[in-house]
Amino acid sequence: MTAPSSEPTPQVLPEVQRYLRGAPPESRQFDFLVGEWNVSATRYRPDGSILLHYPARWSAESLNEGRMVMDDFKAYSATGTEISSYVTLRTYCEAAGRWEMSGLGALQAATTAQWHGKWNDGEMQTEATGADARGTTIRNRIRFFSIEHDRFSWESRVSLDDGKTWFLASSLSATRASP
Repeated sequence: MTAPSSEPTPQVLPEVQRYLRGAPPESRQFDFLVGEWNVSATRYRPDGSILLHYPARWSAESLNEGRMVMDDFKAYSATGTEISSYVTLRTYCEAAGRWEMSGLGALQAATTAQWHGKWNDGEMQTEATGADARGTTIRNRIRFFSIEHDRFSWESRVSLDDGKTWFLASSLSATRASP
C-alpha cells in the first residue's frame, strides 16, 4: 500500500477543458476552404482601375482534429512562374467568439497584421489593422461570399486613412480543382 501523496491534485484550466472537449462547431465554418482551388484574381488601383489579372492556386487543409485550417495562396505570372505565396493559420477562438488568423508572406513583402473574423449571413468576414513593408498603417476587410461546394468569391477592401474611405484592392473567384 502506498502512502497518500501530500502533492495537491493538479487542476485543469478552463482553456484546457475547452480544448479537451474537441473543436467547437464554429470550427467548421472555414471547412469550405479545405481542398485545392484554381483561382482567377484581379488587383485594382485605388481609383478602381484594374492593375493586373493573374492566376493563382489556393490549397487548404484542416489541422489539429478540426481546430485549425492552414492555407497557402500562391500567385503566378502570366508565364506560370510563382511570384508570391501567403500562408495563413486560422483557428476559431471559443473564448473570444471569433476567428483568429495570422499569416506570413514569402517571395515579397507583405502586410504584417493579426486578423479576426466572423461568419455572418453565409459569408466569412475578416478584418485587420497592420502595417505594410514601408510601415504605413493599413486597414483591411476581406470577405468570402457566394460560397458553394465547388466555388466561392473573395474580395479585399483597403483603407489608408484609418477607415474613413475604402477601396476595392483585390477580388478573386475560386473553383475547386479536379481531384
